Amino acid sequence: MGYLLGAAYLLFSLIQYWRYGFPNSWFEIQQDIYLYGNTLTAFLIVMGLPRLMCCEQEYGTDHTIRVSERGTFLVWRSKSLFAVGYCAAVVAVIGTVSLLFHGGLIGFRDALAPVSESQAFSGELPPLSNLAYCIVQYGFLFLGAVYFAGFVLLAAQITQHTTLTIFLCGGVYLALLGCAAVVHFSIQDIQQPFTLMDLPFLLLQGVSFAAFMSQQNFSHLFIRQWNDIWKPVALVILLSGLEFGASWRLWRRRART
Repeated sequence: MGYLLGAAYLLFSLIQYWRYGFPNSWFEIQQDIYLYGNTLTAFLIVMGLPRLMCCEQEYGTDHTIRVSERGTFLVWRSKSLFAVGYCAAVVAVIGTVSLLFHGGLIGFRDALAPVSESQAFSGELPPLSNLAYCIVQYGFLFLGAVYFAGFVLLAAQITQHTTLTIFLCGGVYLALLGCAAVVHFSIQDIQQPFTLMDLPFLLLQGVSFAAFMSQQNFSHLFIRQWNDIWKPVALVILLSGLEFGASWRLWRRRART
């Protein structure tokens, strides 16, 4: 399933490049930044994190966690911090390579110029430079990645099997990616009003890590003003905190048995 995510990323990127070509301006990079790392980040998370929570059970060393008085908490904290650091490293590498590559194609002359237009927000534009706005969007990708990583760690604790977790989380991500595409095209089709049939997709979209990683929940779905950007940021932090809190409770319960 992880390799399917990787193939989906490559196919999607090739289709976009074939249809639209390479970006010709910083504006195009800003609007299409989700193409340069969204699914690739998910692929690396799905392939890299499940064993983090399954290794003790699979190797029969889970009893060693309870040797120390605070071993249960310290091991869980280390694993969680590693997952967050892993997400940060993945996003940082992808963002740096992408910005250097696309900046090299169009030049960095306008990189420090203020943002002049945006499809994601109406009214007030982000008070940032073009380069800073791109970096902020990769920050949004990082928040979505941590949210997805929390789901992967929680699923790994429940299944206690690396391969099953990879298939499960990869399948869920692809399904949510399809849901995000449905909502995206529904929003674009202004001639067709929302119906009750769209409500489940909208509700699922509101808490979908695929929608956060693709920037949709940070822009046109729930907000149109840059001043309201704190709302989806607070929501994804809250959802991630709930995931890691549930992960700790499950980890502590398993350690007692």
